[in-house]
Amino acid sequence: IYLLNLSDNSTVLISEGPGTYHENVFRPPISLSGRTVVWSEFGGNDLFQYDTLHSVEERLTFDGTAPDQQWENTAPQVEGDRVVWSKRKPFTSSYDQDIVLQNFTTGILRNVCTGNADQIDPSISGSQIVWTDKRNEPTGGDIYLYDLRTGIEIPICTERGLQQKPEISDDMIVWQDYRNGKPEVYWYNISSGMEARISRDFFTADAPLLSGNFAVWMEYSDLDRRDERAGAIVVYNTVSGVREILPVKSSHPQLLTADENRVLYADPNDKSLKEGFVHLFIIDDSIIPPVSPPNSLSSLKAEEPNPKTIPSSEQTPTHSATASTVMIPFSLGVLILLSRLQIPRAKK
Repeated sequence: IYLLNLSDNSTVLISEGPGTYHENVFRPPISLSGRTVVWSEFGGNDLFQYDTLHSVEERLTFDGTAPDQQWENTAPQVEGDRVVWSKRKPFTSSYDQDIVLQNFTTGILRNVCTGNADQIDPSISGSQIVWTDKRNEPTGGDIYLYDLRTGIEIPICTERGLQQKPEISDDMIVWQDYRNGKPEVYWYNISSGMEARISRDFFTADAPLLSGNFAVWMEYSDLDRRDERAGAIVVYNTVSGVREILPVKSSHPQLLTADENRVLYADPNDKSLKEGFVHLFIIDDSIIPPVSPPNSLSSLKAEEPNPKTIPSSEQTPTHSATASTVMIPFSLGVLILLSRLQIPRAKK
């Protein structure tokens, strides 16, 4: 794992596995927030954290290697001095996964959800945590939210089929949804309770990322019948309602991560990822005037009181984004979510 400082272009090796201190390779995702990096290992079942301020790595959990009661710790996400992850119960009849939270400052570990079946894919923003929950659909999944301040848990989406991989940022939640038989992207406003599909008709969408006002995902045309379909990176502004297509050169870009108005993606350029490049795309949202598209909250309220209103793809304008692109040699080892790095190209 390498960390690249965009301010001075300096890089530092955080950890390596297998290596001197790790017997196993690292398991995605790798999470970075502020000064803290957290990740897990395949087979090791523990979490590790790295303090970028003091350049110190330490083990965050110790129960993954216990011989009598082994817990599996995976899918960490860090925000500030807190980390949330999925922890599998010890060897019992249920052996399902729960959502837990730990505060780095106090060291306090608390259970967020220990319900029946699996709770996975956690995401945290402020006092709110969302995850994929299989209590109602063991072969599918729903989206649930827990508020740390109030202690209240609520279902966000329990539609038929699989809803998974939610991302939360402030008042917004996005996730990948299979209710219509194929993966699409849905958006939910916590304050208003409004929900809408924001991916387009006739397109298949990968799991979205969410940062601030921007939802980002990969999409592939349903009309493209090739074994390796061409993909595009879509950015949706949850405030203006404008959907944009990033003007990347490659027909097979690979979305890695997003932060504020920055999108990181790999562009193999017909090469392997080791030989290709990672690009940083900076969205200049100031050039897009705020609009009130038909699928904005005010329009949703005016058109249909039912919060499950789903706009068609024609209701949201789509543009080609204007931005500054910074090319970064892949060999520099940008710290990214490795799960995004390993996303395979979509198949027919």
